[in-house]
Amino acid sequence: MELAHIVQFHKSNGQKILPIFFHVEPSQVRHQTGSFEEAFQEYEKNFEPHIIENWREALRVNDCRDQAKLVELIVQRALGELVSKTHLTECKYSIGMESRVNHLLDLLNVGSDNVQFVGICGFGGIGKTTLAKAVYNHILSSFDKHSFLSDVREQATQWMGLVSLQKRLLKDILKADIDIADYHSGKKFIQEKLCKKNVLVVLDDVDKREQIDALAGELNWFGPGSRVIITTRDEHFLNMANVDKDKIYKPQELDRKQSLQLFSLHAFSMDQPPKDYMQLSQDLACYSGGVPLTLEVLGSYLSGISCKEVWESTLQKLKEIPNEDVQRRLRISYDSLEDYCQKAIFLDAACFFIGWEEETVISFWEACGYYPKSAIDRLIKRFLLKFEENDNGEYYLKMHDQIRDMGRKIVLEESHMEPGKRSRLWSHDEVLEVLEGHKGTDMIKGIILPFDLSRVSLDSKHFEMMPNLRFLDISSANFMGKFLCLPSALRWLRWMGCPWGILPTNFYHDRLVYLDLSRSLVKQAWNNRPQDENERFQNLKVLDLSECRYLFKSPDFSWFPYLEQLDLGNCDSLDKLDESIGQLSWLKNLILKNCRQIKELPMSIGDLKSLVELQLSASGIKKLPDHVGLLEKLEVLDAKDCHQLV
Repeated sequence: MELAHIVQFHKSNGQKILPIFFHVEPSQVRHQTGSFEEAFQEYEKNFEPHIIENWREALRVNDCRDQAKLVELIVQRALGELVSKTHLTECKYSIGMESRVNHLLDLLNVGSDNVQFVGICGFGGIGKTTLAKAVYNHILSSFDKHSFLSDVREQATQWMGLVSLQKRLLKDILKADIDIADYHSGKKFIQEKLCKKNVLVVLDDVDKREQIDALAGELNWFGPGSRVIITTRDEHFLNMANVDKDKIYKPQELDRKQSLQLFSLHAFSMDQPPKDYMQLSQDLACYSGGVPLTLEVLGSYLSGISCKEVWESTLQKLKEIPNEDVQRRLRISYDSLEDYCQKAIFLDAACFFIGWEEETVISFWEACGYYPKSAIDRLIKRFLLKFEENDNGEYYLKMHDQIRDMGRKIVLEESHMEPGKRSRLWSHDEVLEVLEGHKGTDMIKGIILPFDLSRVSLDSKHFEMMPNLRFLDISSANFMGKFLCLPSALRWLRWMGCPWGILPTNFYHDRLVYLDLSRSLVKQAWNNRPQDENERFQNLKVLDLSECRYLFKSPDFSWFPYLEQLDLGNCDSLDKLDESIGQLSWLKNLILKNCRQIKELPMSIGDLKSLVELQLSASGIKKLPDHVGLLEKLEVLDAKDCHQLV
């Protein structure tokens, strides 16, 4: 009877069933022969025919497996089903969403065998992503595989951006990490692997044709019945992607009733405002222009503020801003932030840190003395930023693109004509203008060289006039100066692809918190014990040497007395760790995945009293030392695919 009930749920709700046979022929279960036939003959004496038929139907399963790999198959299958059915987090209040979802469902016509591209087009803040998430959650169970690629516009600007997006898409669909050499091979791989699969794909916030070309170039890339949803601010890109005009949905602003309800929910956690705030709320909702993002931000800002003068002042500011200028309306919430730390964290996030791991950005802001935990809490409550969890349980910084653009505009307004007098630089032309023209000033706090920039030559002289520089990404540069001469205020440095084979002995910075030298040509680094304890990385918490494929000798870890995370993943030539690793009493994360030459760990590994996570997957480890048992705080030991481990 339980099995019949389970099968009923499978038919009505699409819940998965995984039949497992022990010591029985599947055909006997399916056809009720042998001992099953005898049992049913007995049951027929005591139960109604329709009950017996339900039981027979429940046993007519059609999936059997080789018991030799039964456990592995069960785990893989169950994990695959659990992960594949994970829904995206939707907005807290879905006012006006039902009609929008139904309209888009009509355009999608899920169930027909043809492949369709459908577009959602509108200005920032109107709710394109929110709608895409809601529809995705609604229909994902109708497809064999699915992938939601968020923030395509932002992700495409990162290192190997389009290739990384292609990898994400393939991993979502194939449940495996695929090694893609470049953009063109990624396109071919997607077409070859997905052309027979029934998939649901969402490309969120597209702003260039090449992004669509890289991820969903043609209808024939996907199998029968597949659907691709594209959200964008510019209808032109949908036309270039050959999306039919009758397959483009343009969300409209909320009406007055919906606007008031959404505002009230964020300001008062109620569908309607209290009587003494009714008129003010109606006016604020009206002047918000029916834009969901503006209503959310303003409602969250005014939540808990009982001073009506603040409400009236906010309303007056709204009246002075044109309806179409959403960013200036959002800035009201930024301008009201209480202190410098909150504003600095917001601007850093908008200019540099979207998509970054929570622990990394918090450690950076802590090093800057910004008290980030309380400031971040305030920013989250005002809808100015958020942290979203990925499939691995890690949290990454996210920000609505319209709010991000508002933050970047604030920085641009610091000096319209002279970028060297702005606090943060990320634009291709402006970074070149400042560096090549030696136009840096003490205003500059952060610089990131765009990844599409041709490699430029830099030395410490380029940064002499930037004493307050805290954040620097020179991954597209050849740096030829003295590392010691970089600004003392520097807290975070990324130099991916560093071309130096051997790092000089004076390659240290006593105030640096985060150092990323991943994908570098480095062969040797910090091999000798530092002669002076004061000439070390006194504040370094994160060291990333991942994918340094030529690194063959382990550093002497006494250079990093306060290190909390060490990433040596994919260091193909590294064959052992120095015994000094036991000195890293603060180390929490040690990553050695895909280090195939490392056969054993040093005995001193047991001295890592703070270690929480040890990643050894796909490494060459043959045996774990007994001292691993001394790691009292260890929570994660990942040794999967360590084929030599005994």
